[in-house]
Amino acid sequence: MKYKWILFDLDNTLYDFDLSSKESLQQTFSAFGVDYSPENIQTYKRINHQCWTDFENGKMDFATLRNIRFELFSKAINGKFDPVAMGSHYLKLLSEADHMIDGAFDLLDDLLGKVSMAVVTNGLKEVKRPQLSRPAINKYFDAIIISEEVGVAKPHKGFFDYTFEAINHPAKSDVIIIGDNLNSDIRGGNDFGITTCWYNPGSKVNDTEVKPDIEIKQLDELITVIGAMH
Repeated sequence: MKYKWILFDLDNTLYDFDLSSKESLQQTFSAFGVDYSPENIQTYKRINHQCWTDFENGKMDFATLRNIRFELFSKAINGKFDPVAMGSHYLKLLSEADHMIDGAFDLLDDLLGKVSMAVVTNGLKEVKRPQLSRPAINKYFDAIIISEEVGVAKPHKGFFDYTFEAINHPAKSDVIIIGDNLNSDIRGGNDFGITTCWYNPGSKVNDTEVKPDIEIKQLDELITVIGAMH
């Protein structure tokens, strides 16, 4: 194989975050008496997206991110719930969810023993550690890097410096990162000088200046890409 290390993003690359978040949010809304309406869902998603964007761009820290989403959501819908309690409830449910992207386990099985693998995820440790400590997924990875534990998030260089320290400083030419996010995964990998693979199952149009080295629409394409690039 051309690469000795594959760095996997987690959410919406291996782990079906959209489905897990939808289920967790629906249960959380129900528990706190909030109508699970299209309007409320869109309001939360808009606020959540902006918070994560601010976080990735260094405009928000972890402590703020943990609670601000539901505080802003509460204000937006004039909610009568405790936003801190609601946020904690949601994160606990999310940490217990275990939905994987179709083909993820097949891909990991195919790669196990042939290449070293690490998870590199932007997220909160109270969610990511329980998810990644399950034996069904933990067995595949030689390192697990979680942004909250690092102190900075992808795409920042400090996150990748920390990752390379954790995997014993391989040559950058021996490393590929695969992820669904053009900013955090692809921009981060490009800036750091490693090969980037954009997982784009929805065939989104890339109208940004961020250009991945490789683009795939199904996870099993990664095997072909790696095998073909000698």
